[in-house]
Amino acid sequence: MSASVLTAQEPLGLFELDAAGNVLYHRREAGDKPSRTSPDMAGTNFYDDVARFENVENFRRCVTEFISGSKVADSFDFDCHYEGSNHPVRVLLARICEHLNRDVTRSVLVHIRRVNTPE
Repeated sequence: MSASVLTAQEPLGLFELDAAGNVLYHRREAGDKPSRTSPDMAGTNFYDDVARFENVENFRRCVTEFISGSKVADSFDFDCHYEGSNHPVRVLLARICEHLNRDVTRSVLVHIRRVNTPE
């Protein structure tokens, strides 16, 4: 898969990530126009291949802190930095636990959507 195709797109929509940040599932945001060049993101690493904004390590830290915590769900606002411009997003996180052991997180749902900013 070409990383150059992924860099042209903002990482919006619903992602299911495993503990290493690999994309298990992705669904586009309903308002986004589908693109014929949009690759299947399953199997790629969200932080290395999908989220190509400059401050991706800050984003990774937020998700990692959620995973290591005890909340079932959480949300936060985040500014994705792209070459001198900020793209504000709202991030919703939800934990998917093992069926038999509710204390073991199997994966995390990460929903990213644009924040409407006043002009």
